[in-house]
Amino acid sequence: MELRDIIYLIVAVILAIVAFYVIIWLLPVIIILIIAYIIYMFLKSGE
Repeated sequence: MELRDIIYLIVAVILAIVAFYVIIWLLPVIIILIIAYIIYMFLKSGE
């Protein structure tokens, strides 16, 4: 029972780290896309 708990704990930590890095990687991409869209709309309305 203890070994299973340790394995679950290790898996949970690994999944948390992976999720953290995915969010850290996606956040700048999402921000860049939003800024690019705002600039696009601004340039489009300026014509």
